[in-house]
Amino acid sequence: MLNDSLDIPMLTLRYGESLSKSKLYNPQTISILNLIKKNENNVLLNELEKGVEEFCEDNTLHISRDFVYKNDYFTPRNMHLISPLYYLYYTKIVFEIARSYLNGMETLNFSSKRLKSFYSGRLEFSLDKEKVSENSNFNSSYKHFQKEREKYFGHPALKIDLKDFFSSIKVVNLKEKLEKHIGRNPAIDDLVLFYSFCGFSSLPQFHYSIASSILSQFYLQDFDNKMKSLLDEEELILIRFVDDMFIIPEDKTVVEKRNNTLLQIINHWLWEDELVLNSSKTKLLSAEEYEIDFQTLLDYEENNSFLSEKKIEEQAKEIISNGNFKYLLLELNKLEKDEGVNLSAYKSLTDEYVSIGGEDTYKIINNIIYSRKWEMMNDKDLIEIIKKWKYVLYNPSQFTVLYVMICRYLENRSKVDGSPIRKLLNYLLRRDNFTFRDTLVAAAYLFQNKKKHSDLLDKISAINNDYVKFMKMYISD
Repeated sequence: MLNDSLDIPMLTLRYGESLSKSKLYNPQTISILNLIKKNENNVLLNELEKGVEEFCEDNTLHISRDFVYKNDYFTPRNMHLISPLYYLYYTKIVFEIARSYLNGMETLNFSSKRLKSFYSGRLEFSLDKEKVSENSNFNSSYKHFQKEREKYFGHPALKIDLKDFFSSIKVVNLKEKLEKHIGRNPAIDDLVLFYSFCGFSSLPQFHYSIASSILSQFYLQDFDNKMKSLLDEEELILIRFVDDMFIIPEDKTVVEKRNNTLLQIINHWLWEDELVLNSSKTKLLSAEEYEIDFQTLLDYEENNSFLSEKKIEEQAKEIISNGNFKYLLLELNKLEKDEGVNLSAYKSLTDEYVSIGGEDTYKIINNIIYSRKWEMMNDKDLIEIIKKWKYVLYNPSQFTVLYVMICRYLENRSKVDGSPIRKLLNYLLRRDNFTFRDTLVAAAYLFQNKKKHSDLLDKISAINNDYVKFMKMYISD
C-alpha cells in the first residue's frame, strides 16, 4: 500500500537524476544532471513544492524543438527540449495525478487479464534507490514488454500503430479523460495551467518523459475498457508499449474476416477519441514475422540492447574484424560524392554490411561506437576512415560522434594532427545556410567536443535560435 505521506518532490528528483545518469548523450538529460550538480537538493525541492503559478513566475522557461530524426533518417521528430526544472516539475505534477488515481496502491499499472500495457519507465511510489534506478530505466519497462510478447512466439499477430499519437491528444480532451477516471483534482488543474503557461495545446514529447507516457495511457483508458470485452469475446491478447500494439489470437489461427472486422471496430473506437490508425505501420504478421519484429520495435537513441544483446555484440565484433564496417563508411563517402545523401542506398548498404537480416542496424552501430569496438581496427584503417568524413551526413547523430571519437583517439596518440577534424568544422563554418542535416552534424559535434564554439552556435542559431539558447543556458560549461 502507498504511504500517503511519501515525498513526491523527492521521488521526482531521484527519478530525474537516475534517468539522466543512464542517458549521458542526450541534451535534456545532460541539462537535468547539470541542474542537480549546481544546486543543493533542498533548493530544488523548494521549487518543486511551489504551486504552479508561483513556480512559473519564479523560474525562467526555455522550450526548443530538438534535432532528432525518425528511423528513416529523413523525417524530423516533433521532440522538444524544456528547461530542466520545468521537466522535473511536469513529472511531479503527473506523479501527483497518478497517486490520486491509485487510491493507496503503490505501483501504476494499466494492465488487466488480457490487456498488457507498458509505458516509458515505471512509476512505483517508493524512495528506495534501487527501485528508482530500475524504474527510471526506459530499457527496463521495454524489457518487460518484450518478455510479455515472447510468451506468444508461434502465434500470428495484428500489429497496430497510431499516427501522430502524442500530438493527437489535445489538452482539453486529456483533461476530460483524467477527470472522468480520477474525478476533479487539483493536480489536473495544475497540469492544465502548466500546459497553458508553456504554450502546449497537445501532449508534448520530451526525451524519456515518463510523465507524457503515463498521461498517454490515461488517455487510452476508454479505448482499453472497450477492448477488454472484445478481447474476452474473441479470445485475444493485446500487448502494448505506449502506442505500439499487438493483438494476438490465443488459438494461433489466422482468420482474415476476424482481423478485418477487428480493424474496423478499433478504427472506430480510436476515431471516437480523435486518434487515427497509422495504416502504413498496421499489418498482419505471420508467426515468423512476429518473432522477427520482436527484435526490431525499439526506436531511437538506445545505447544498450537487452534480449538481443548477445547477437548485437557478436555482429558488432564480426563486422569490425571482417572489414565490413570500414567498407561501409568508405562506400558511403563514394556514394555521397556521386549521388549526394541517397537514403535508399544507405539503407541497402547498412542492410548488407551491418544489420542482422536487415534489422538492428542502429543498435549495432551504437555498440561499435560506445563500447569503442572501433579501437579493434588498426591505426592505418582508422586514419583511412577519418581521411574523408562525408559519410557522417547519412547518419549525423551516430557517425559524427564516431568521427570525432576516432580523431581524438588518434590525436592523443600523435598518429594524426588536428587537420581531419578541422575539415569537418570548416565545412560547417563555410556553409551559408544550414540544412536540418547540417544542424544535426553541428549539434553532435558540439556535444562530443564539449566546447563552446561561437561561430558554430551562430550557424545553428539561424535555424533554431531557441536550441542555441537552451545549449548556452543548460549545457555549456
